[in-house]
Amino acid sequence: MAEKLRFCILGPAYPLRGGIAQYLAILYELLEKTHEVSFISFRRQYPSFLFPGETQLDPGKPRIDVKPKALIDSIGPLSWLKTFAYLKTLRPHLLILKWWTPFFAPCYSVICFLARKFIGSKVLFICDNVIPHERRLVDRFLTALAFSQVDYFITLSHSVTEDLAVLKPRAVVAEIAHPSYSYFTFGKMEPEDARRKLGITRPFVLFFGYVRPYKGVHVLLDAFSKARKSVEATLAVVGEFYEPRDPYVDHITRLGLQEDVMLVDRYVSDEEVGVFFSAADVVILPYISATQSGVIQIAFAFHKPVISTAVGGIPEVVKDGVNGILVPPCDSDALADALRRFFEGGLSGPMVEKIREESPEFSWTPLVQALERFCSESAEV
Repeated sequence: MAEKLRFCILGPAYPLRGGIAQYLAILYELLEKTHEVSFISFRRQYPSFLFPGETQLDPGKPRIDVKPKALIDSIGPLSWLKTFAYLKTLRPHLLILKWWTPFFAPCYSVICFLARKFIGSKVLFICDNVIPHERRLVDRFLTALAFSQVDYFITLSHSVTEDLAVLKPRAVVAEIAHPSYSYFTFGKMEPEDARRKLGITRPFVLFFGYVRPYKGVHVLLDAFSKARKSVEATLAVVGEFYEPRDPYVDHITRLGLQEDVMLVDRYVSDEEVGVFFSAADVVILPYISATQSGVIQIAFAFHKPVISTAVGGIPEVVKDGVNGILVPPCDSDALADALRRFFEGGLSGPMVEKIREESPEFSWTPLVQALERFCSESAEV
């Protein structure tokens, strides 16, 4: 594009941890190649008493330096005004925010209102979901409050687009598939080397991500117990528990899976992600509910097939019998049968080849082009 546009990304950045920070870092790097891009981050993202994990900080090193200005306290209105004052010096054409939880609605709505009203910036939300998986009575009100200050939306699945249409029927929206998390492939290894590093000698099934009730890990354990009668494999549940761990340990013991299930109950640094995904034969998502999943795009970046429940927008990405297997949610028998079919039917090879062929479908280019289009419209106003 001939015109150099001014973007500002507002959201978590290193040393804050997690997929949102990683996603926005990739986006920053891509936009910065041809445009002016600034990044405003949090000095406090969540009050410690509200955060279910051990730490909000990433123990590793950043792969992309977004040069963040850490200004925002999510529960500190004075910091919102300081953020607005800084935005006045930047005068971005487009302010980009990731939306994933109504917790940030008061903070985001005030900052976005001030930026639109007094700077003339337009606001765009990239939506992982519209309403969270674990819903509270106030969620709809808070989401509507934040969305009232948004000019453009990008949704990452059709199910999210449909949810948005209910809440904001006249929304200006571009629906774009969640792009691949090639961010992590710097740590890619040969499967044999990765398994040796993890001490694994059998086929390897990977669940990755923090553990909460809607993730369906209890269903996965039941399914794995049933599948183990005919499939010799190791299951790894890798991710921090955001609920009590003991019931899962007790469940594993009752099922007699102590030697077959590996629990990695902690946040996994970027450097380690490649080890687990390189070692995996298949990535499994037993979700009870979902809109889409960044874990799928990590799996595809490593050319790993996915077994998942057919919830939300996941069937838009995981194609049954092509690059993975889909089953109904909360059905341990169907999940166990999927595991048996995958290993006994030799499905890995054809699925891996299909994932390699389809990788261009999950490029970041459509997302960047949509942002440039919306930003150009904002710059012309």
